[in-house]
Amino acid sequence: MVGVEISRIRDGFLVSDAGGAAREAELMGADRVFPRLANEAAQRYGVRFDHHMFFDLDVPDAHLVPAVIAISNAAKAAVDTSAMQLSSVDQIDLRAVLWTRLERIYRPGSVTKRRKVRGSTEDWEFDAAVEVGGQLSLFEIVSPNANAVNSAVTKFLDVRDLGDAAPHRVAVLPQRSRTPHLALLARNARIISADDPDDVFLRAA
Repeated sequence: MVGVEISRIRDGFLVSDAGGAAREAELMGADRVFPRLANEAAQRYGVRFDHHMFFDLDVPDAHLVPAVIAISNAAKAAVDTSAMQLSSVDQIDLRAVLWTRLERIYRPGSVTKRRKVRGSTEDWEFDAAVEVGGQLSLFEIVSPNANAVNSAVTKFLDVRDLGDAAPHRVAVLPQRSRTPHLALLARNARIISADDPDDVFLRAA
């Protein structure tokens, strides 16, 4: 969560995130993509970004609340977009590793890449699926950020609502210790780590 700081300067105020969004991006390893996305967010919300912080200068009293909201929204949007872009790049490589591993553990003909499944209300695409003995198991790689977890939970929950006919659901975590909302994820899918041994993958399906 990025905070907003307010400082009086002359007849107005300096409103900024004090570099909080940039620090969050650096901590998650997204510091290379963050500046470009931050500039886009600054333009979208009508504030400024100086490669370190979001800010608005000489803000009059009457415009203080809208300025705080704009800075907060720009900082949040830049961090969220950076996390999503980072996870999508990482996930391409992780998918290839997952597919190779599942095809080694099971017969290649049992494994489907990017399997589309109809849930109780929507169609969803999962990273991989394994079908053994008539039982379908869906595997989804979940990156260690709240957006990825929420997206996976939405998929898993809609499939779970199919009831007795629901496929098994497996969340594959590349960085379990850094993944938020594990309890919520565990209520809707079986959780395994990407580096778990093969027998864990076998039992998961």
